[in-house]
Amino acid sequence: MEVRCIVLGILVFVVSAVVQAAEPLYEDRLLRKVIDAYQIKPLTSQTSDMQAIERLGQALFFDPIMGGPHNTSCATCHIRSKGSVDALPVAVGIGSTGVSRQRLLNEQALVIPRNVLPFFNRGHSDFSAFFWDGRVQIGPYGRFESPLGDRLPQGFENLLAVAAVFPLAEPDEMLGRSLRRGGNKANIHHAELVDDRIDPDNFQERTLNVYENLVARIVGKESSTNSIQSKYRTLFSAAYPEVEDYDIAHIGNALSAYITSAFELQPAPWDHYVRGDNTALTTAQKQGAMIFFGKGRCAVCHSGKQFSDFKYHGLALPQLDVGKHGGYLDYGRAKATGRADERFLFRTPPLRNATKTGPWGHNGIFETLEEAIAHHFNPIPLLYRAQQGRPREAELAGRLLSYRSPILAEIYPVKQRDVELLISFLEALESNTIMQNERAIPLSVPSGMNQFVLK
Repeated sequence: MEVRCIVLGILVFVVSAVVQAAEPLYEDRLLRKVIDAYQIKPLTSQTSDMQAIERLGQALFFDPIMGGPHNTSCATCHIRSKGSVDALPVAVGIGSTGVSRQRLLNEQALVIPRNVLPFFNRGHSDFSAFFWDGRVQIGPYGRFESPLGDRLPQGFENLLAVAAVFPLAEPDEMLGRSLRRGGNKANIHHAELVDDRIDPDNFQERTLNVYENLVARIVGKESSTNSIQSKYRTLFSAAYPEVEDYDIAHIGNALSAYITSAFELQPAPWDHYVRGDNTALTTAQKQGAMIFFGKGRCAVCHSGKQFSDFKYHGLALPQLDVGKHGGYLDYGRAKATGRADERFLFRTPPLRNATKTGPWGHNGIFETLEEAIAHHFNPIPLLYRAQQGRPREAELAGRLLSYRSPILAEIYPVKQRDVELLISFLEALESNTIMQNERAIPLSVPSGMNQFVLK
């Protein structure tokens, strides 16, 4: 009798466990309702192989010949091993060598007072705006809008291609400075990329002149015996077999093709969960998702497959000593649009692989995700700490708060456990690129000037 009771008890336990396994957990039932309500769709990867145009873009991406002084490339700041960013609060451009913290060692280095944005999934049509201030964006009727306005050269195939060529003409980023602004120091001079007849302070004239001279530097003429130009002409000819005269659009399109292929992400655990796999997320990640889509109101701005609405919001981030528009000042979106009511607004950053791309914030002020999330809920502590011994920052604090997004004012008081759960959910958005490093990173570049580590 006793044995039969024990056996019966075991059977009841097993049947109960099977029934529970068959039934969705409480978190799953709630989360499935959220997914249906938000009409959330999983990420679909856009796989592509390295064809001729991607190989051209790869060479251009890693080759420091693209920088005015021949010492800076796209890969200088967009490092694969560091989440496609440089792991610095703000970027270090012309005037230095190496990657990441190595670039801080040169006192002549020029600082770009913006945090480097990652490249993950940038080839997706979801991206309707680029850069923190959205100065390159899709406008009405699908037109490409940029600081060049109607003078933007024709032939760009997509918005990423347009965005890819603007850093090439930024003095402190890749171009270098004129003799008038930077002296004759070779490591910060733009060499032959800006003609003497061009006013270096005229942005549009200078940019168009840089584009023309950069193409000439890279491909030269058919009669040229320069070995670097010969190698590039071979690459350009393979990528564009029916084209004889190359221009900046061909460079932009090649860079876009490479970035799209090399930084395309595989589906993350979250995508597998959305497709129906309840085991793809941990309990903490599911609870974090409920906060993200629920009382945390994160999904109001971090929406869609890329977790960004690609709109502009104010977070009341303290300004740094060096700003994009002067000491202590970065006007953000307002500088791109000229609208005073858009001061201190910045584009919502996408969140895929956000756990790998710190520091965070448009000026890299957050060293941890905990700090970044907590500031969304309550900006006062960080603003207060930033004021200590900096009276000008105290004057700005009130203005920054006045431009803070009203969405944030409606969020409930944060708890430490909620922050931890939100970070767990962000970890569910992590995934590797489809293309592995051995294919994405070239063994060499045509110029042969590999001063930096190709990683």
